[in-house]
Amino acid sequence: MLVLTVIGLLFLMLQKTEKKIFKNTSIIISEDGITYCDSEDYTFISFKSLLLNKEKDLNQWILKNNINNDTQIIIANNPGLFVPQALFNKNILNKYYQNFDHIEETDLLKIDVSKNNLNSIIYKVSGNIETFKNKYFSNLNQVHYHTIIYNYLIEQINTNEKKLFVNIQKYSFDFFLFYGDQLQLANRYPNKGYDSFMYFLYFIVEKKELNLNEFFVCFLGKYTAFSKYYEGVKLYNDNLEYILPKNNYKTNIPSTPFLIDIHANYIWNS
Repeated sequence: MLVLTVIGLLFLMLQKTEKKIFKNTSIIISEDGITYCDSEDYTFISFKSLLLNKEKDLNQWILKNNINNDTQIIIANNPGLFVPQALFNKNILNKYYQNFDHIEETDLLKIDVSKNNLNSIIYKVSGNIETFKNKYFSNLNQVHYHTIIYNYLIEQINTNEKKLFVNIQKYSFDFFLFYGDQLQLANRYPNKGYDSFMYFLYFIVEKKELNLNEFFVCFLGKYTAFSKYYEGVKLYNDNLEYILPKNNYKTNIPSTPFLIDIHANYIWNS
């Protein structure tokens, strides 16, 4: 299977480190490939760059690269649906998600619960990825990247202000709108360039009746590749903030830069 081969090659390419500063390591599944990251570095493998080969001994690769029970698989190739915990009914997962995003017959629906127990996050996992996890990493925790970002944001909020947090990735962007510490909206859209970003930003501003300069736009990270996006927002809103603005990316930005930056800053404790 392609997924098994890709992830197997990932383990083969990882370098062994003598000392782990941060106990958690992650395998991030994105649209274009797989990223292994820890507190010190990350390694990306593109699906397109790999050829189908005979399956290798994954157990040997896992031992070589010190993959352990603290390693988490992060699903970052599809959106998560936030449902208030007070209204959540586990028996109607399909109904929730079918009104939100397309589901293939082989997809499985999973549930995360936010740290503050206020939201359930429903997301889908492809059959191939689920098969791989059950066969080789049955003890590993699997989590959606929206859960990670939400848990991080609620620990950063300490005012009652309106804030629109924006996570720009290579193939998508996420909007999280908070009034104080209360989540009002969480949406993901495909990143088709600057124009599509500004369209959806204006759509949310109008839908939620946000008055200009009476709310903050908070970008998660600050990356040269997305400079045009930042400048576009500055044209109509003076209240601009950046969370974790320092990074070492110049031109080759990873698919999920903020998720990797969270590891690099030792601030993620899931």
